[in-house]
Amino acid sequence: MIQETLILAGGKGEKFWPFQSTRNKSMIPISNTPLLVHTVDALIESGMEHIVIVSATHSAAIRNAFRKQAEVDVVEIAESKGSADTYLQGLGKLNNPTRPFFVLHGDCLVQTEDLVSFLDQAKLHDALIFPLREPSTNWIACRLDQGKVVDFGGHHRGNLMTHQLAGFIADGSFAGYCEVNPGKFTNLKVGVGSPQENYIEVSLMDAMADGLSLNARIASQPVFDIDKPWHAMEANVYMNQKRCSALKSNELAEGASIDPTARIDGFVRVGKNSKIGRNVWIRGNAIIGDETILDQGCIVGENVVIGDKCSILNHAKLGDHCTLGHRCMMDQGFELLTSLILDHVYLVHYGEYYGMIGENTDLGAGTTCGTLRFDDGLTVQSVKGRKETPTHFANASYIGDNSRTGVCAVLMPGVKVGSNSVVASGVVLNEDLADQTLIYAKQDTVKVPWGPEKYGW
Repeated sequence: MIQETLILAGGKGEKFWPFQSTRNKSMIPISNTPLLVHTVDALIESGMEHIVIVSATHSAAIRNAFRKQAEVDVVEIAESKGSADTYLQGLGKLNNPTRPFFVLHGDCLVQTEDLVSFLDQAKLHDALIFPLREPSTNWIACRLDQGKVVDFGGHHRGNLMTHQLAGFIADGSFAGYCEVNPGKFTNLKVGVGSPQENYIEVSLMDAMADGLSLNARIASQPVFDIDKPWHAMEANVYMNQKRCSALKSNELAEGASIDPTARIDGFVRVGKNSKIGRNVWIRGNAIIGDETILDQGCIVGENVVIGDKCSILNHAKLGDHCTLGHRCMMDQGFELLTSLILDHVYLVHYGEYYGMIGENTDLGAGTTCGTLRFDDGLTVQSVKGRKETPTHFANASYIGDNSRTGVCAVLMPGVKVGSNSVVASGVVLNEDLADQTLIYAKQDTVKVPWGPEKYGW
């Protein structure tokens, strides 16, 4: 039985901007549970005895999250030259690296059932893989033949590469291949370059060239590689639906209550001391945390997850598949379309938003997010200078942590706002705004005489 796991979370996560500026992207909350917490919980459920997480950014938050779990060691490294280097820097923290262990990419959300099933039958050189949901030009992907992984391709054109790698079973002997990693991706289409980075997939290709047979075990449920912000949105919708659809009756914790005037069209799980108040309408299944208040005619869609210590009041509306983090406030008719909202966000006074909002962010009164373009098209996003049209949530907006908007700010479809930034009153934002930047509008005004005589006096 596999007893140890090495989780690779050493990347900078730059494609995940603006949310990587203030966290390791492997800690992004999905359905109100940080990605790494989901993974560690699933690994422990499988019987894993020791888990090593290797991180190069925002490691303190990871260490804090697992401070009460003796099974988990967090290794903070100064920098990583790539996933093969992260592997090497974490290897020495395993209790017994000579025995087979599980190597897992930290930014992959794998369903608990698939992790448990894979590890229950895992053998040395088994690989956990999953089908591509986007063109292979966006990914490092692999090619299969007769149940084996036979090749990896770096952002390949065409249809040759069909799957992605979530993790694999290795032992200490694999370190030799990582130590002589060439420092770039070697299997590229002609004319395509590679960053100077130690990719673990290249080390696997070297081992396969020397006779290693990598057995492909395909996940039965979707796996989400959280590479860009819209991937977090996609994963959140899936997890909300999975969690909420598991409800088969109302579940009320101690002190929870539902007012007789509330209308509930599905089933709800209501946490300790939480309240569903007068004239609230819940249009499907929903999960509500502890000490949270829904009151005064607010509306909640289906497959919605709401955190602890939230208040949703005065006809505010959460659309289908929304997640609202802990300690959030919605009030005065604010409307959320399908969105992923992190902790401590205030959404009040007649606004509308669609997308993702980072922690500790405040949207001013009347802030509106564009959701549809006049051409009915999808917004082309810029990811580290490369133009890309997301398959899902291309027109959503993305606001980083510790940011705010002024009164009547307008965010056009698909814009991203950096962390610690401000979109001031009256701005119509139609391009991405960098971290730690304030943008405001210059106003030209005209003054003319005015008085009672203008009305004929």
